[in-house]
Amino acid sequence: MVCKVFGAGERCGRQRILPVTDADMVIAADGGLAWLSELEMEPDFVLGDFDSLEGEPPEGAVIHPTRKNDTDMGLAVQEGIRRGFACFELYGGTGGREDHTMANYQLLKKIALLGGRGYLIGPCMTATVILDSEIGFRRKSTGTISVFSMDETAEGVNLKGLAYELNDVELSNSFALGVSNEFVGTEARIAVKRGALLIIGEYLPDDVIEKQLDRRKT
Repeated sequence: MVCKVFGAGERCGRQRILPVTDADMVIAADGGLAWLSELEMEPDFVLGDFDSLEGEPPEGAVIHPTRKNDTDMGLAVQEGIRRGFACFELYGGTGGREDHTMANYQLLKKIALLGGRGYLIGPCMTATVILDSEIGFRRKSTGTISVFSMDETAEGVNLKGLAYELNDVELSNSFALGVSNEFVGTEARIAVKRGALLIIGEYLPDDVIEKQLDRRKT
């Protein structure tokens, strides 16, 4: 079960949008509705303040005020969580305004804190956050991959099967030791004993072989 959220940010090619199954839910967040229309995909739920959608919102859309305490993407994830989803794919959440991209990195951490896994998927990159856990990647994964601490420190970080491996090191949020690594054609594993890691690379969620959800919950 995956909750797929489409926002009004930069769009990726169809080849980076994973297929929708009967168990999935598709949410249009504000201007993401226009993108879904072009993709000929019907949303299951529409919400937002609609400041980025041309024309009137459709009948049945949940309209939020422009002055609010969360982004449209964040509200969409809240809706998915309320409906029992733990895995999220966020499309149209990068590019344009860097502050919104940063907000979506924080949203990935929020999902991890709740025991789930979120993927922010852009035209040539995917980001996810793991918390006190690990994630693996298939041999077919290619391109670059970077790892950043989302806490003051992330302890017990291990990178295996990548061009530059790390063994039980501490990463801080003030030094980019984990930037610009590479897949090398073998299965790769990234693990952290304590803390949150932001993982950004050229992979897609279906490159992940260990979809272990994060163990800690708030």
